[in-house]
Amino acid sequence: MDLKKGMNVTIHLRTLIKQNNEEEEFLYELLGQVARVGDNLYIRYQEPQENGVTYPVTLKIFPDGQVQLVRTAQTRTRFLFNQGQVTETRYQTPYGNIELGVKTKKLHFSLKDEPISGRVEVVYDLLMATETVGNYFFELVFLEESQGKPKE
Repeated sequence: MDLKKGMNVTIHLRTLIKQNNEEEEFLYELLGQVARVGDNLYIRYQEPQENGVTYPVTLKIFPDGQVQLVRTAQTRTRFLFNQGQVTETRYQTPYGNIELGVKTKKLHFSLKDEPISGRVEVVYDLLMATETVGNYFFELVFLEESQGKPKE
């Protein structure tokens, strides 16, 4: 599998957010790219918003299994997921930075060669100080674009 030049993929994205006893689910089917740079795998796509604007998102998958998510919107979000660990991040707002913790409860990544496909699943909590402010589920399934829809 040669991903050094990058490859177009079909992405199925599911996000579930639980905050303040409310739950929201977002489902998307998107086009994106997968590329290997050095030892890291990158998955890039544009995430649509309700107002029609799209924001670039990049997932970086490290050889040790950690996953970094970077979303560049009106503010820039950078989360590092590391199984069983709490990592710290700053959430940029127009009023300044907010310190958050990202507690990774589940992290799974799989990659197949023929056809090129993969799956990233993350279950995590966002923490402000020691208080949980939200529970999140993120699942991204991708498949080489010429191969049709990913298998769930």
